[in-house]
Amino acid sequence: MALNTCLRDLCIVLLLLSTLAGCGPELPQYNPNAKVDPNATATFALASGVTRFDPHRATSSYDNTWLFPVYDRLIHMSPAGTAVPGLARAWRFGPNGAWLDLDLRPGVTFHDGEPFTAEAVAINIERAKTVLGSAVKAELKHIQRVEIIDPLHVRLHLDAPDAALPLILSDRAGMMVSPQALRAGGLDLKGVGAGPFRHVEFLLGNRSVYERFDDYWAPEDAGVQRLQLVLTPDTTTRLNAVRSGQVDGTTIGTLQIEQARRYNLQVQTGVGLEVLHMQLNRNRSKFSDKRVRQALNHAVDRKSLVRALSFGYGEASAQHFPIGYMAHDAATGADYYNYDPDRARTLLAEAGLKEGFSFELIVPNIPSYMPLFEVLQYQFAEIGVTAIPWVLEGAQISERFYGTSEGDAALVTWGGRPDPSQTIDLLFTPGSLPNPGGHSTPELMVLAQLARQEIDPQQRPTQLQAAAAEIARQALDLVLYLPSSTFALRPEVEGMRVWASGNKPEFRGVRIRR
Repeated sequence: MALNTCLRDLCIVLLLLSTLAGCGPELPQYNPNAKVDPNATATFALASGVTRFDPHRATSSYDNTWLFPVYDRLIHMSPAGTAVPGLARAWRFGPNGAWLDLDLRPGVTFHDGEPFTAEAVAINIERAKTVLGSAVKAELKHIQRVEIIDPLHVRLHLDAPDAALPLILSDRAGMMVSPQALRAGGLDLKGVGAGPFRHVEFLLGNRSVYERFDDYWAPEDAGVQRLQLVLTPDTTTRLNAVRSGQVDGTTIGTLQIEQARRYNLQVQTGVGLEVLHMQLNRNRSKFSDKRVRQALNHAVDRKSLVRALSFGYGEASAQHFPIGYMAHDAATGADYYNYDPDRARTLLAEAGLKEGFSFELIVPNIPSYMPLFEVLQYQFAEIGVTAIPWVLEGAQISERFYGTSEGDAALVTWGGRPDPSQTIDLLFTPGSLPNPGGHSTPELMVLAQLARQEIDPQQRPTQLQAAAAEIARQALDLVLYLPSSTFALRPEVEGMRVWASGNKPEFRGVRIRR
């Protein structure tokens, strides 16, 4: 009862704050008879900036939003997270996954006029694997060499089957840069690709401007003449910019959804591949004992977290992949660890911790994380466990928790990866930076390898789901919930979609009615 009261009161306070923040003028009435303006400029405000426009050396997955307009990828990702044709019209694995063949799209040119050919693919992949500071080298580790079969056909020879490679090539590792631009340099500040928009201007740390590339192979993807992306870290400022008409759309938090709707904005929201979790260093504190990890999982009331902290937007789940996604194991279910404090206390007693224990929990120095920590601290206290906060900046978390394995656990968001094997391998197998302490289990290592090497698209979901089920059964993580990615858009915007990649949208097909 005390827990429910605590969460109810928190929800009421957050709702009141959201309501008060919404005071202001209404948007002008939208004209429903407006027509699509092919010469329009679309402006979107983003929460995260870009590190550089060199896709091989860009260090943040959130760089993708700035890179997608200018760089086409060998393979594209659908909004649902599946691999679909891009610069490669088709692909197929060789016997036993010995190679991956790519059939390239004819008649494609880069923005500087250089033709897109198999040679350009070979140059890009070799550069991505070898350039100093490459952020994608590890993703391409199984590619031993690139064979040019003919100008529109390349063969990627592999040292091991890698079923994740098609979706890996839908991300930065598969972005194609003009070979001429690679030779010229200067990619940190200006991208030169073969995407639907040319990169024409970048004001450092603030604004990037793109213009329609008229020779793009899918002209319907460039629905506006000019696209502008602006960095606006503050959530309230971003939403106000949409309301006032300074920008056409932005990402917002779930607490702002009702506020946006009150001002006649479109709201699009959906669960993707992002995961909000309390990541455990399973080689510290008491976390090497599966029963302790299971106890903490049973101590968390995930559904109440979603209701109170996200106003019901999000998916309460103990798995890393959303319901309906190819790696979600339906037999295990999202509610594998139901809220059961009595069961949690029993598990702790079985582990010899009847009196409980304490652990150090890293909390990001971001306002939205503190209410989450306070609720978790309360829930853990109900089973006799004390969470001691250690507040750090984001860069410090990377250095301390992941780099030197300090701290017992951390409240963090996993941004998701294009292919589920990447998430499984990075978080739960030895030798990976995102797996502090390097702990795994023999069973999971076998299952992870089987999922990575299963090149039959009909059989692979079974292998992925087996790995996801093992992660849940062993309580290798403490997933809190899968947050929603949400966009607020002015009424005249159409064609915007929520992508499985979360707050890393593509602007393909976005149009403006005037």
